[in-house]
Amino acid sequence: MDNFYIGYRDPLFGIIIFFLLVFIISFANYWWSVYKNKNEENNIQKFINKFQIDDNKNEYKIIFEDKNLTLESIILLAKSYKSIGEYEKSIGIYLYALKKYKKRGQKQQILFLLGKVYLRAGFVERAREVFIEALKISPRHEESLKYLTITYDILKRYDKALEVLDALEELGVDIEKEKVYFQALFISSKNIKSNEKEKLLYKYSTLKSTQRVYLEFILKNSFAVNFERIKEFDFKNLFDILWRIDITLFDMEFVKNKPFLSDILSARGVFFKKEESSVFELDMLKHLVKEGYKKADISFEYFCSNCKNSYPFYFSRCPNCHHIDSVKILPKLTKKSSDEISTYI
Repeated sequence: MDNFYIGYRDPLFGIIIFFLLVFIISFANYWWSVYKNKNEENNIQKFINKFQIDDNKNEYKIIFEDKNLTLESIILLAKSYKSIGEYEKSIGIYLYALKKYKKRGQKQQILFLLGKVYLRAGFVERAREVFIEALKISPRHEESLKYLTITYDILKRYDKALEVLDALEELGVDIEKEKVYFQALFISSKNIKSNEKEKLLYKYSTLKSTQRVYLEFILKNSFAVNFERIKEFDFKNLFDILWRIDITLFDMEFVKNKPFLSDILSARGVFFKKEESSVFELDMLKHLVKEGYKKADISFEYFCSNCKNSYPFYFSRCPNCHHIDSVKILPKLTKKSSDEISTYI
């Protein structure tokens, strides 16, 4: 027994044990890496097989046979197809590239770009799957996490989007606007008592988009519109709603102190306002109504201040650049249709 303790205290014995432990850990780490890479490779292969890319088609094989082409060149080609709307070709190149490029960083980059193409092409569920696959390789990839929240937004899975935002917050990303946005949408989608939902939606009505969610909820559930309570709202972002709602819902005393609201009611013929409106279309309509011409109306176009695209429908998140609260409502003078409904439903 004494000999054992003497050996144990021998410095040489300690060094041998140390190097033995290093060897065991290194050996285990090496085989774990081999197993992980093999498992990852199998997962990628299964993922590719889901989309049934035909290896017998030479269209993409020919591209990859050129040994001088780098991954950057392949990506540039795929992006070119995407930019002209040839999404199928862009997707095909990325899927074939996944078979040819083996490094983890390369796979992650290809998967992320592939997800963006699927999203642009309108295959939202597939885009979601691709971004999740990319995150399996690199769980801390910020852009993949951001795009995953966009897919959850489109799919109306707001609880999942909030979970992803928690991951982004852990990475130090500023997600305050997105968090308010998804909290409001999540509350709006929940089956809870109307009074409780109203209070929660008002709490999160700090963005242009969430203010609209709140007002739409109020109107659809026949709550009284308390204009004093929403006096800090961006009324220009609610232009189209305010133009169509029943006139009796307006608080006339409140309207007098809000030039934009008084311009709307003046253009709708409730009263005549001498002061010139800051909105040309409202000013023109106000004078037409005064002269007795009642066939004019206002329609709306929705413009993204970030990417400069316009749409015939309102959006909280731009369908093109995915920015939140980038919408601007642009009025246009039109002729009123005979069957137009003047009340907001």
